[in-house]
Amino acid sequence: MPVEKFQREREKIFKNIKQNGWNERLRTYTSVLNGDSVDASLLLMPWYGFEAAGSERMQSTYQQIRKQLGTTNGLLYRYLAQPAEGAFGICGFWEAEYFAIGGGSLEDARRLFERLCAFRNDIGLFAEEVDPGTGDALGNFPQAFTHVGLISAALSLQARKENRRPLRHRAETAEEAH
Repeated sequence: MPVEKFQREREKIFKNIKQNGWNERLRTYTSVLNGDSVDASLLLMPWYGFEAAGSERMQSTYQQIRKQLGTTNGLLYRYLAQPAEGAFGICGFWEAEYFAIGGGSLEDARRLFERLCAFRNDIGLFAEEVDPGTGDALGNFPQAFTHVGLISAALSLQARKENRRPLRHRAETAEEAH
């Protein structure tokens, strides 16, 4: 297929998300088009180069994610689930990486990363979920996704510390990606 066709489709998707994936009343991107709920995976938008981590929209989206899905000990729920699940380990590392790629300070990213590392077991492995009240491991164990989040966040923290662009974060703004 021609590259131009893919570029046109990419631009349509981008515009659709910008228009229908943003809830003006809540001042946040949403988990579904024309929705009113958030999902922690929205923190990956800057990682993919869709929106700069420091943009007004991402800052506001982050505030909604923290407000709706955050726990007092630095963990994040993936989404609001019924019945309640534990906080997903990878989501906390997404938050640390969001800070590292420009959504917060390097110090905020480092502090959160270290706090999250405290949820590992005695040999350094993480479960899929963490009970926010007790810190107990829940779900699948060991969980590769949590470890992938840890590694990615660590690489982005190191890149920021060295004033390098993170490996995965290719565009400062979505417009640069287009």
